[in-house]
Amino acid sequence: MNGSHVALKELFNTIWALADQENFAAINKMFQDKRPAEQTPWEMIALLRYSYSIRHHISEYYIYLDSVAQELRLRGLDVERMLFGLPVYSIDRYP
Repeated sequence: MNGSHVALKELFNTIWALADQENFAAINKMFQDKRPAEQTPWEMIALLRYSYSIRHHISEYYIYLDSVAQELRLRGLDVERMLFGLPVYSIDRYP
């Protein structure tokens, strides 16, 4: 595994441990600290898909999702295709 995969695996393990403890405030803080401009598309999308099942407990999920959609669009990537299946309700805000 490369460094990016290891870091994501550790992040995912942390998210699930916090979710098991119902510590959604800590998960929210993790989402607040993530900056899509500093992440690869793979990292952004993996985080969104991995945490999808607990998104209703994470108020920052949709804010991060919007930021990811905007960042992908700025990079000239196919946002609709890359985020297919995710609740991208505000994607039209980024022409």
